[in-house]
Amino acid sequence: MNDPIRHLLDEYLRMYASRDDRLTEFFSENFSGFTGGGNFLVKDLEQWIAITRQDFAQVKDPLRLELKDLTLQQLSESVAVATSFFTIHLPFKDHVLSRETARLVLIFRNESAGWKIAHSSISIPYHLVQDGEVYPLKQLLERNQLLEELVAERTAQLSEANGKLRLTNEQLEREVAEHRVTERALLQSEQRYRSILNASPDDITITDLDGRIVMISPAARTMFGFEQDEDFKGLQLSDFLLPEEWPRALAQIDAKRKGLSTGPTEYRARHRDGHIFDIEVNSEFIRDERGAPTGMVVIVRDVTQRKQAEVERQKLEAQNRQLLKAESLTRMAGAIAHHFNNQLQAVTMGLDLALGEMPRNSEAAEFISEARRSAHRAAEMSSLMLTYLGHSVVTPEPLDISKTCKQDLVLLRAVMPRHVALKLDLPAHGPSIQADPKQIENILRNMMTNAWEACGTAPSVIHLTVKTLPAAKISGTHRFPVDFQPQDKAHACLEVRDSGCGIPEKEIEKIFDPFYSTKFLGRGLGLAVVLGIVRALDGVITVGSEPGQGSVFQVFLPLSEDR
Repeated sequence: MNDPIRHLLDEYLRMYASRDDRLTEFFSENFSGFTGGGNFLVKDLEQWIAITRQDFAQVKDPLRLELKDLTLQQLSESVAVATSFFTIHLPFKDHVLSRETARLVLIFRNESAGWKIAHSSISIPYHLVQDGEVYPLKQLLERNQLLEELVAERTAQLSEANGKLRLTNEQLEREVAEHRVTERALLQSEQRYRSILNASPDDITITDLDGRIVMISPAARTMFGFEQDEDFKGLQLSDFLLPEEWPRALAQIDAKRKGLSTGPTEYRARHRDGHIFDIEVNSEFIRDERGAPTGMVVIVRDVTQRKQAEVERQKLEAQNRQLLKAESLTRMAGAIAHHFNNQLQAVTMGLDLALGEMPRNSEAAEFISEARRSAHRAAEMSSLMLTYLGHSVVTPEPLDISKTCKQDLVLLRAVMPRHVALKLDLPAHGPSIQADPKQIENILRNMMTNAWEACGTAPSVIHLTVKTLPAAKISGTHRFPVDFQPQDKAHACLEVRDSGCGIPEKEIEKIFDPFYSTKFLGRGLGLAVVLGIVRALDGVITVGSEPGQGSVFQVFLPLSEDR
């Protein structure tokens, strides 16, 4: 409801200031009020219109009204009051009225013709108004004359003071000369300071206490992708850090404010083009002579390359650990497997001879038969170890990997848990590789078994895919054997993707170790055998996994030249 009243008030003030006679149409037929300096009440509209026009005739040129305060009150549906304080600036030189506060109260009533002003009370300093004036022009002119006389008196006094100032100027000239010497020294110091900024490969930034940038070094433009220093105007330190980094930066600033030494701190920053990079920040407060902080100096270093080099170093160290571990395991497992095989042959031969000397259905013969079966199982374990080492005796031949997988899946489906669904993406033909069918059977069986065991008892899906991929698609992360170097040619890819529990990052390096397993029922040789076969076929395995997101194993094997 206040909106139309405010509009009427604004129109009233505008017309009054511009000396617009249409203002008289704003008043109600039933009107009362009093003028700014009058000593009588106005009780009818015609008298008020006459006073208004006298006002306009006394001061014909537009006024300027400086509104200082205002309140609007809705007293009822049809009555509202506007009370305002303002300063009146006359259209000529005035040292009195423009320093006083005028007060205006308007009462609006909603009549049949719309909102009208039923009462107007305006007051200006009463003692200034004389001889029935609306504005105290006579008194103002007298005051202005008095002020002009005062100015003349002050001018004479100033003339006298100027003589004294001439004497003082001589002293000031001597001091100015001394200041110029000091100024040259400061300029030389600033030039040295600027040279340091220009030569620094790091960004050196000065900010105020709110973090707004005051000055930057040239390195900042290159580091953050700006073309000129003006581009930083109005920006804050927080504009260059990722939002999640800012609380940590504020904590560092608070620690420095308390006098604590924090040292360099790394953050993730955002370049002007949007890419994210790593920075190292050192900062310190700039303090005045009393030790109070007035701003900050912030030194920023781009450590992206250093971080990348550190990641590469860690990657090489991990590969070196894998190579050393693989070499050690190979020597140990080879010796154990061959020695174990020799011992098992002697045990098996002895058991066969003893079994031949005993009655066929005797209890002792049953014991020896069980021992003989255990010896054969041990021999199978030894054979798996030799397969891991790549020492198995096989006869490679051109092999359609997709066709071989389809044949092996007939038996695998029979033992696959019912809660696990299998989705296939196998081409009708190819790709072709050089391998023994049992090698591919071993790879598929162990990878599928590993996948459905990772899925647990919850309903899950395993995706089996065979495709051909270029060497560039072979991931360089979590690649086994770690010393594999892909040639610039296509490879057959056998991919098994599950929706199981996933593998923690720190465990991926260990999953191909013999007898290592994270599963309660795991035997610890399945993936080790897969790696041994892949190594023997000059291939590679890549692993991608996140805990709770499942895993994907990709076996890459060279394509057969006879394909």
